[in-house]
Amino acid sequence: MVLSKRACDYLAHSEWKDSVKDEKEIINAFQAARIMPTDPLIDFQTRFGGLIVMEPEDDIVIRHFNCADTLYQEIFSIDEQGRYYEGYDLKCNNFETHIESSAMLNQVNKGKWQTVYKYELDAYRDYYEIADENKYGELVKLLGLKKVEDFPEDIISWDTNGEILVWKRADSVVVLSENGIKPRELEGIKEIFQEE
Repeated sequence: MVLSKRACDYLAHSEWKDSVKDEKEIINAFQAARIMPTDPLIDFQTRFGGLIVMEPEDDIVIRHFNCADTLYQEIFSIDEQGRYYEGYDLKCNNFETHIESSAMLNQVNKGKWQTVYKYELDAYRDYYEIADENKYGELVKLLGLKKVEDFPEDIISWDTNGEILVWKRADSVVVLSENGIKPRELEGIKEIFQEE
């Protein structure tokens, strides 16, 4: 996946640790650990570096690879298909989408954007992903949202109507505005996301 200029600028200003990025060395390291190196794993290591193997356990049946080392107390990992997880919860299907979203959030934090509404999904309900998509579709229609140009299709999305910016993640929907929101739009949003 090709990163947007926004994401490339974001990465250029991020702090990185040195890691092995030579493809032959990466393949040899995987083979020495008796792991078949998949294309997404090799691609991640050559572009971003830093995989540490985490073997499956009783409650986590997929092999994960630690993919970030931060001061935040959470486990950041990817699986063999390159899907990105936080605390073993799937956040997006491509690590690049996470970078794109981080770059968007960085821009938002530099502006005057304020949260005007936030809805967090109940991860313990069996049907929350279906409800999320249905509710989010209603929100897109209500606000006349379109995907932010050059943002990839994934679980995460950033959508706008020019005045409002909406950040949809696997577990929440955040509505942002620099100039506030019309009362009838806010009421419409609340109706969409009311508790069932």
